[in-house]
Formats: sequence, C-alpha cells, structure tokens
Amino acid sequence: MKTFVRTLISALLVACGAASAQQDRVHVIPEFAFENGEKLRDMKVGYVTHGQLNAAKSNAVLVTHATNGLRSSFNVFIGPGKALDTDKYFVVTVDAIGGGLSSGPKDGLGTAFPRYTIRDMVRAQYDLITRGQGLTGLLAVGGPSMGSFQALEWGINYPDFVKGLILIVPSAKSDPQFQMLADTMIATVQLDPAWQGGKYTKNPTDGLTRAAMIFMPWLFSQEHINTNARNAEEYQKTLMGFVPGYTSWDATSWMWRYYAARDHDVSKPFNGNVAEALGRIKARALVLPSVSDRLIPPAAAREVYKNLKSAEYYEIPSIRGHLAYFPTSEKSAEYAYVTARLSEFLAALSK
Repeated sequence: MKTFVRTLISALLVACGAASAQQDRVHVIPEFAFENGEKLRDMKVGYVTHGQLNAAKSNAVLVTHATNGLRSSFNVFIGPGKALDTDKYFVVTVDAIGGGLSSGPKDGLGTAFPRYTIRDMVRAQYDLITRGQGLTGLLAVGGPSMGSFQALEWGINYPDFVKGLILIVPSAKSDPQFQMLADTMIATVQLDPAWQGGKYTKNPTDGLTRAAMIFMPWLFSQEHINTNARNAEEYQKTLMGFVPGYTSWDATSWMWRYYAARDHDVSKPFNGNVAEALGRIKARALVLPSVSDRLIPPAAAREVYKNLKSAEYYEIPSIRGHLAYFPTSEKSAEYAYVTARLSEFLAALSK
C-alpha cells in the first residue's frame, strides 16, 4: 500500500505540473492595513488564473488553501473536465498572506512582520479580485481546512459578493484541541537552538522537523495509520511524511501562518456569537467534512451547517482523516467523491 510520502510527492508533482502551464502573477496593494492596526506598503498577493472569464463575468471561482498550502495545492481538481472545469469556470488560485508569492516574514521583516489574521487574508484577496481582476462578484470561493476558514470570512464580510462557499473540512473557530497542538508545535520550533529568539541566521529546520512529526498523527485516522505503518520502514516514512512541507518554510513565516489558523474565530467581531456571524452569510454553501477527521471533527462542520441559511452537507467516506480531501490519485475513491460533490454544487450555482 502506498505510503504518505509517495502520495505527497505524486500529488505535488501533479500540482506543480498543472501550475507550470499557468503564469504566476503578483497583485500589489499600495498600502495594506492589518486588523491589528499595523500597515505594510506594497503588500504582494500571489495568484494564478486558469480558464477564461466569460462575457458576463459570472464564472469566477476563487480557490483558497490549507494552512501549509500554496496557490497550487488544489490543482488536482482544476482543469478541463475536472471539478473546477476550466472549460466552464475562470479559476483564481491564491497564496494567502505569509506564504508563496504573497508578502510575509520571509521577505526580510522576520518577526517584525505584522501578525495577520484570516480576515486579513480575505481583505487582501478582495483587493486582488476587485481592483486587480476588475470583478464585481464571484460564483464561488473556498477550499479545504484553512481554505474553508477564508471562505467563511468571505461570506460574512462580503455577503452580496459571493454566490457559493466551498467548505471542505471546515470549522467556524479553532477549538482548544487545535490551539494546544499549534502552541506545542510553535514551542517546539522555538526550542531549536537555531531559533535565536527569531533572529536566526540559519533556518531552524530541526525544530520544524519535530513540529511536523507532532502534527502527523492528527492528519490521519487511527485506522489509516495502523494500516499504512505496519512495519518499521512504513512507520518511519509515515511519521516523517509532513517534514518536507514544513522544512521548506522559513520558520517565522510558518509560525505566523499557524498563529493565524490557531486564532481563527469568525465570532470575534460579533462578541463571540458564532450564530450571529454565520447568520450574515447569504451564499449557498457546500459543507464537506471527512467522516474520520480527528483534527477538525465532523461536529465542527455540523455546527457551521446548522447556522447557515442555505447549505448542503455531505461527509467524505474515507479513513484518510483530515486529508481525505487530498487524494492519493485521480483514481482514488476520495477524488471521485469530492469531484462529484464539487461538480454538482458549481453546476447548481451556475443555473
């Protein structure tokens, strides 16, 4: 049976291959004000477009990504005849603040870079879509995990702009379990002697490696791990499966990104009232948790679903846990299931 490492490498090759056919672009915001009041000149927002905008400008879909993701992370679902069919839709994939081609600590500010939020990500994306792409609306916006956090903020803050929300393994707020996990990973990186209080000259990859090892068991179900780590070699490959992704990050950029996911809470501007926050959403939503998710359990998705005015709810039938949305191949059952739900949802929105 395939190990997670082979799966990850194959998926990344597919994603990078698809992305190579597109042109990486950067939108610049002359001055960006963060939620905490800090400002940054010439904020960069990295993105790629796929397909063509129709004459009515009504077929644009913005794809957001998970905490450790980039603009290419969802490319396996993008292309002619795929869920995000580029013969039908104009697809914009974006780098959230802090990673990829977008501005972040890696650009030189280090720990002086403002601590940003999910809402900051969305406001930067709104500038890209409106001022950069000249659009007055989106057919849909969303993605998996932190991508769904961004989609919820789009629906709350721009309720008349978005027609549909794609919420894959979603949550309205990060719970104490995830916050503890994020705090443990961050503390582990800070224990690396190379960290030097954030003033490092060498990226503290030992700390990032150990943080990835801490995170790994939460990404899959117990059944998946027990099935795919049955001997010493499989165990080691599974345990280290997320290490390449983590160590490819500048440590402060990684840390600021996980702080943003850790502090995700749509209810913060509404005095802690989740129902009031989600009640602002007018868009129709696709809510798609994984039945075996231990990182963001289906109960979190059900809370989102019950507070939305118009939504469809399905659970991905998979033992792959949180990563049920990240298919082993286009022949996998997870790929087929997610493709079917996305295709149906977007087709209904387009009518």
